[in-house]
Formats: sequence, C-alpha cells, structure tokens
Amino acid sequence: MKKLYTYYHAFDSDDCLIWHVYEYATEQIIDSFLFEEDAEEFMDDLENGKGFHGFTPSFMLRKVFHNNINDAFSAEFSA
Repeated sequence: MKKLYTYYHAFDSDDCLIWHVYEYATEQIIDSFLFEEDAEEFMDDLENGKGFHGFTPSFMLRKVFHNNINDAFSAEFSA
C-alpha cells in the first residue's frame, strides 16, 4: 500500500525544532508539532483513514485570525 503522508523535522523562524506532517498528493504540510511522537501519531491516524485520504483541501489548512475579547476587556477595565 502506497503511503499518503510522511513527517519530518525542520526549524521554525525562532530556531525551534518542529515536526511537519506532509501530504504527498497535495504537496502541503497538514499540521506541525513540537514532539515527534505527536507528529507520528497524527500521521498514523491519517494513514488509517482520518482526514481526506491524501487529498486535503487547502482551505481546511488556513489559519483564521480571531480577536481575543478577553484581552480587550482586561485592557479596558484593568486600570
């Protein structure tokens, strides 16, 4: 059976070691982890049917920015 995913290590902009789970068919990083064990477990889950079976739509990977209303509330009423 052909593998759909792999994981590998890289360094982020702060020179911290991170682990990326990579999808071959779409040539995109599906997720990133601080620990190798977490990346391996996630990759195994994907290989066993979790997700989109090797064809994750790119819009599913976009990070959505949201305001933290607690920060604004704290700033307004902390003084």
